[in-house]
Amino acid sequence: MTCLLLVLGLVSWGLDDITDIIRSDDAQTAIGVVDAFVQAGREISDSEEYHIGRAVAANILKSYTPVGGYAFHSYLNAVGSWVAMNSPKPCTYGGWHFQLLSSSEINAMACPGGTIFITRGLLDQIRDEDELACVLAHEIAHVCMRHGLGTVQQARWVQAFSVAGMAGAERFGSREVQEAAESYGDVASDITEALVTKGYSRSAETAADSLAVIIAASAGYDPAGLTRVLSRMSAVSRRSGPGFWQTHPSPEDRMNDLDGVNGGQTAGYASRKARFEEALATAGSPASYSATGSQPAATGTTGGASRGGSSGGSRSGSSGGSSR
Repeated sequence: MTCLLLVLGLVSWGLDDITDIIRSDDAQTAIGVVDAFVQAGREISDSEEYHIGRAVAANILKSYTPVGGYAFHSYLNAVGSWVAMNSPKPCTYGGWHFQLLSSSEINAMACPGGTIFITRGLLDQIRDEDELACVLAHEIAHVCMRHGLGTVQQARWVQAFSVAGMAGAERFGSREVQEAAESYGDVASDITEALVTKGYSRSAETAADSLAVIIAASAGYDPAGLTRVLSRMSAVSRRSGPGFWQTHPSPEDRMNDLDGVNGGQTAGYASRKARFEEALATAGSPASYSATGSQPAATGTTGGASRGGSSGGSRSGSSGGSSR
């Protein structure tokens, strides 16, 4: 199959005499390049997405500190997991995990594979569980549509997958394996840059908003909660620095795109509101958080983002069921 692709490629380039080329060492190198492109063009597996997402999360945690205790993250992961269960991708290879970050930036970041970060600055803009669910649904939508992976340059994938398959360590020497690891690092860096500094395209954000309101409504929440959060954010006068203002379209543009979304309080709103306020009290005061997230982490803050965190299915199901 590889040789056929190479021959077809050479013919398409208008080369008449290919017999000697195919027999040469250079041809074997070319075949390897074709293999790399075939690999780069294939669908990324769930396990590969998970490991790339872990690398992206590690990059984010170099600049941001987790915050909030076990009680808050049990709640955050219960809500997030229930919302994810009502999304097009209820399960991921490593599970869904949600983590609060100590930062006054207004932002949220979705790593490939299902690790989602929300800053304390954004949490300050949220007034009830329905709004929190809508914000998380937006990030879940990014993961479902693999927007993070779409930000990676094709050349990165070509190099990464040319030697970085699951059997790569067995088939290649240590130097090639090291190059593969570095290539994965480049892929993770591309995605991290998109999440933290560049953001997604307007069309990607619009698509995530559109899917988010569907997911939130399916989970029993008021889908108009997303518009309420955006409206609150539109009242923020200082729109400079890192975070939402740097990585997202304006709240006004997003509200225009969501125009016509109907909502209203659903059954159980009062209990959800009380549950949100109780959990928020355990997240810590926002006053001391810096924009860079330099505050030390509180005890038990990493439960949501770790693979063995608090987002177990039984918890998410029990919380979600009562939230509808």
